Amino acid sequence: MSKRRTEWIILGISILVIVTGVYFVYNNFYLSQASQEIASTEEQVSMENTSNSESEEEALQEPIKDEFLYTGLPIKESQEPYQGVEGELTLRSVGDVLIHDRVSYLADTESPVYQDTVQQMNEAGFDSETFNTDAAYDFMPMLAYIQPYIEYADISMANLEVIAASPQLPVSGYPQFSAPHEIIQNLKAVGFDIVSNATNHTLDWYGEGAHYSLQNLQEADMMYVGSYDSWEDYNTPRIIEANGISVGFLNYSYGTNGMPVPAGEEYLISLIDVPLMVAEVEALNQQVDAVVVSLQLGEEYGTLPNDEQFYVFQALSDAGAKLILGGHPHVLQPMDWYNDGDTFAIYSQASFLSGQRDLDNKQGGITEVTFKKDETGEVSVTNPKFMPIFNLGVEAEKMYQVVPYADIELHQIPDGQLWWDTIEERMHTYIEDFDFVTHLETEASEEVADVFR
Repeated sequence: MSKRRTEWIILGISILVIVTGVYFVYNNFYLSQASQEIASTEEQVSMENTSNSESEEEALQEPIKDEFLYTGLPIKESQEPYQGVEGELTLRSVGDVLIHDRVSYLADTESPVYQDTVQQMNEAGFDSETFNTDAAYDFMPMLAYIQPYIEYADISMANLEVIAASPQLPVSGYPQFSAPHEIIQNLKAVGFDIVSNATNHTLDWYGEGAHYSLQNLQEADMMYVGSYDSWEDYNTPRIIEANGISVGFLNYSYGTNGMPVPAGEEYLISLIDVPLMVAEVEALNQQVDAVVVSLQLGEEYGTLPNDEQFYVFQALSDAGAKLILGGHPHVLQPMDWYNDGDTFAIYSQASFLSGQRDLDNKQGGITEVTFKKDETGEVSVTNPKFMPIFNLGVEAEKMYQVVPYADIELHQIPDGQLWWDTIEERMHTYIEDFDFVTHLETEASEEVADVFR
């Protein structure tokens, strides 16, 4: 081989080596860049997914509204609207909504006390939308502090002691009551689902007043039981279903304060008539899982039930009622069980909102029970609880407001601890097996038995 040819071969091999090296360097660089870009993209997607996941989680958690209401209580991580549990139904109940004219006066949106109270509550942290200052009357300043404890249940019930027949009839107080119709809308706004309306004041303004009140209840879409506007209405069962359990409601009053029942309109007031009541409980029991009966019965201002109450409560229990809610005495009376735990009873829930003046008439409570269905389909009353409440207010001077009784220092409740101890002892007169709590569970706070604020 010639020397020149050898040189050409060596030159060609050198060029080939150089080109191959350049290719590999470029290729590795490109792959490295591509890998980094892919890794960067994946990291960005991962961060976006994490961010979206966190956003979705945050969206599911509602910030705690009116958090100042729960200061000193065990607070939940976020607002948790009430969620029912299949096979269980929780009911909360309160006593008499007794709207004296002095209560209506402070609910008048033109009242200086109303306007000052709304301003103070807004400054304290309440949302201004809580109050309907454009209405003629607004009871929300009276109910806003207790609302969290009312709305946290499957069903909440109150006893509408008086007719709500204004504006068709004038607002009036004792002895012939007529409350502004706005009280119905406000009760519904804080979470009440049904009111009992057969009381000794149902016919205060004769049949006309009862009809106007019923009209206002219907317009507000508030379920009622006890006083009806026709025989068809009377014969329509009051039934509420939740979580696979159906509950039926009945309501009766001992009388009408001597006001005559209009002939042919006996449906306007369901009066206590034991044989009829037993028949109605038994008939309703065929349609529902549990029957609840509310009563206007007992000695006014008596702290213990009388023989008539014992007799009527026993008859209703024997007929199959699962829960009996007493009212009318305007003071608290004890809890009790009937028929070996088949029926739970409270003889008097006292007043919820009223203008009464004496301290023992300003006391009331929220009764809670849970109806639970077992594997055979039978429903029983379980886990009864009681939370005392207090009605603040001084006529023409200080707004009437319903608050937890245990908030003694917070609201400067007179002789609060002394009365708390008295109530606790009285409510346990007959039985011990129920929870006597300072604060029931709410959307934002846990239930507690011993927090005084």
